[in-house]
Amino acid sequence: MAEEKKRVLLIGEKPDIELFAWLGQEGYEVAALESPYRARGVYPLYKPHLIIVQLRYPKEVAILDECVALAGKVPVVATVSLLAQEVLVKAVKEKAASFLVLPAKPQTIRETLRSVELSEDEDQFSSARNKESRN
Repeated sequence: MAEEKKRVLLIGEKPDIELFAWLGQEGYEVAALESPYRARGVYPLYKPHLIIVQLRYPKEVAILDECVALAGKVPVVATVSLLAQEVLVKAVKEKAASFLVLPAKPQTIRETLRSVELSEDEDQFSSARNKESRN
C-alpha cells in the first residue's frame, strides 16, 4: 500500500519557487496560496500536515499569527530571507514551530521539516499515552 504524501500549505505573497519545487521533489504534496485569508477556505478540505509561511517584512508577523491560529495543532514553519531584519527573526522564533532562513541548503530544509514532523508525532504519541493511562 502506498504511503500517503505529506501535504504542505505554502503561504506567501510570492512563494519561493525553489522551495516549492524542492518540496515536490522530496515527495510532499504542495498547495501554494498568497495569503492566510485564501488558506482559510482551502485548509479544511486540504488537511495539511504542515504549513510553511514565507515572511519578508516585520509587518508580516501578523500573517504568521493568522497562520498559527488557522493551523491549530498543525506545525507552522516560517521562512525569512537572509536580509530579514532582526525584529522579524525574533518574532518568528517566538511564534513558529521552527523557521528557515532562505535561501537554504536542501539538507537544512530537510532537517528542519523532519524535526517538526517528529515533534508532531511525539505530541500525538503523548496524547495517546495520556488517554491510555486515564482508561
